[in-house]
Amino acid sequence: MLNGVYQNAAAMTGLESWNNSIAQNISQSSTPGYKKAVLSFEGVEAGKVGLKNDFGNILQHATIQTKGVGAVDFSTGSIVTTNADFDFALEGKGFFELRAPDGQLVYTRDGQFKLNDDGELVSKQGFHVMDDTRNTIKLRRGLGEFSAANDGTISQGGAPLAKLSVRDIQYPDQMIRSHGGFVIGPNDAGYNRDIDEPLIRHGALEQSNVSATTEMINLINVSRAFQVNQKVIQQHDEVLGKAIQSLGGH
Repeated sequence: MLNGVYQNAAAMTGLESWNNSIAQNISQSSTPGYKKAVLSFEGVEAGKVGLKNDFGNILQHATIQTKGVGAVDFSTGSIVTTNADFDFALEGKGFFELRAPDGQLVYTRDGQFKLNDDGELVSKQGFHVMDDTRNTIKLRRGLGEFSAANDGTISQGGAPLAKLSVRDIQYPDQMIRSHGGFVIGPNDAGYNRDIDEPLIRHGALEQSNVSATTEMINLINVSRAFQVNQKVIQQHDEVLGKAIQSLGGH
């Protein structure tokens, strides 16, 4: 009976993790380039329980509990035209490469960039946008209009200035979500390379791949499943209380 309580409690813990993933997706559903968090469940061994058979022998059997495994859905979101000078959208695979203030390289599909006070191209978090030589991209004041080609080549006044760094990550499912994008895990160092012919749309943004409607439906399902498990635990508790009273009375 107690084993049933533990299993339902473990299920409620997994549902809580799923609820957190849904809440994160809903809150970021309007963020350009956001990739939704997904959660899958698997059974894991949670120790052994001994049962005595009719011959007095103790038989051991494994108990199974639910474990939530988090992942990221890297499917492409829809692309919308903004006509903003510093908006970029990637078509196909790849990530824009940024450098955080601590030197960490960060990879993102969010191409909503801007200029800082020094005329450098940065992300909304203030991370420097890298060119294909991993240097910062700086516009020169008074040297003409800003433009960009489909291969990521940035020009000013008609003269090429730099080329956006677009990197192909060999194992994107092993990247770690970080503030402003993703970072490559310690086991994947070096498994990224330049994309020879990236396809970049200037004046456009890739939207998040989150469906708010689907996430709201998932939220309702999680709530109902949580309530069911809670009721089962309450029933176990009531039965256990009656058993204790009956045995204690004798």
